Amino acid sequence: MVSVAFYTFGCRINQYDTETMRTLLETTGRFRAVPLHKPADVYVINTCSVTAQADATARKAIRRIRSDRPNAKIIVTGCYAQRVPTEIAELPGIALVLGVPDRTRIVSEIDQVLAAPNTDSPKSHQKIAVSPVSTAHTFPEIPITRMMNRSRAVVKIQDGCNGACSFCIIPQTRGHSRSRQPEQVLDQITQLVDNGYQEIVLAGVHLGDYGLENNPSNPGAGKSALFHLIERILSIPNLMRFRLSSIGPNAITKDIILLMAAKEKFARHFHIPLQSGSDEILMRMNRDYRVAQFEKLLRDITDAIPDCGIGADIICGFPGESDTLFNETVARITDLPLSYLHPFPYSARPGSPAESFGDQVSSENKKSRTRILKQLSREKNRAFQWRHLGSEVNVLLEGREKGQPERNSRGSPDEHSYEKSEPACFGWTDNYLRVAVRGAGIDTHSGLQRVRITGLEDEGLVGELVKAILS
Repeated sequence: MVSVAFYTFGCRINQYDTETMRTLLETTGRFRAVPLHKPADVYVINTCSVTAQADATARKAIRRIRSDRPNAKIIVTGCYAQRVPTEIAELPGIALVLGVPDRTRIVSEIDQVLAAPNTDSPKSHQKIAVSPVSTAHTFPEIPITRMMNRSRAVVKIQDGCNGACSFCIIPQTRGHSRSRQPEQVLDQITQLVDNGYQEIVLAGVHLGDYGLENNPSNPGAGKSALFHLIERILSIPNLMRFRLSSIGPNAITKDIILLMAAKEKFARHFHIPLQSGSDEILMRMNRDYRVAQFEKLLRDITDAIPDCGIGADIICGFPGESDTLFNETVARITDLPLSYLHPFPYSARPGSPAESFGDQVSSENKKSRTRILKQLSREKNRAFQWRHLGSEVNVLLEGREKGQPERNSRGSPDEHSYEKSEPACFGWTDNYLRVAVRGAGIDTHSGLQRVRITGLEDEGLVGELVKAILS
């Protein structure tokens, strides 16, 4: 058996793509996935390229793996590999650069890598297998019925993007929008639920484009198709919790909001890319909404679902963002019912229109503005947390608090870890609040729990077990 470790960067889409590659390899019976911290024969690094920092982080990881495991084969795929394959190939120890449309061939490609003789000139056997994204016309169906995460499963229903945001290169690295057939989505989710996954996260590069290719002349077709798919998903027996991944503001319809309000298993949580609180900057970004539309959407959501957790992406220091325009963003965001923010500095992406824009903002200003919005995010999240003190919530456990021992299959602590008097695990509510749950017998296999919120600490809420909903 050839051991394979996976290193995934970026969004939930990349997490799902890693699972497709793992499934394809393990289905052969000749490969087995191992944790990243374990020695492996092959390392598959699934990269992101949304910012220059994402590229740098991937390069650092590649160099570290090369240093720690000099005899291992390193495979690099993902958006960074698709964008600049020859640049990736120049890094030390790279055996294969695999393009986004080429990942379904990962078994045969790795077989060729492993069959190549070891020589003093490894680059003589190095391969770049990167096809143009224009060749990706359909959604590849891979029979994923289990995932490396034990409690939550990501299900990708759409890939690619038909948009033209001036800062973005996703259409260049993932191609045009393409969607899965509803029956295949429902069948996969049913199997994942049957295999014990208690939360399903629906993901797509642009969820609002789901089903659009079936009716390209009607921009509303995707919204309708997504709503009807969600309706059918919520009717799947034994599904405990369903969550939407990042979704554009124009894709959130009144029907979806009302459905979330009516169905307890539909997690009360939206993550919506705003990108700027200034209409002038949104126009330069070529976004298809304005701030007033975003504000109305959030009012509609919170009117129907008062405790809905709502997060937003914000790009800091986009070209042309003056101090006045940034302050406008801060003022608009301060008044919005957001429970957290994801701010990050603008990073020029090669090949994007914004790369050539004038009025570039200095690195110092971008970092300063990001810090300001991170502080605003902490304040908003703290206020949202305070609202839940004393309440009872459902928490899906997924990890052990730092310093807490993992338990073996018999429930006893691992002999190499230490016990604390009050074990604690952490998990998330449906409206995306982190909760540490303390008490005897609590561990990461405890499933969905009913928890009473008793306090608030630096890392989030603290609660005590009321009862196990599903274990």
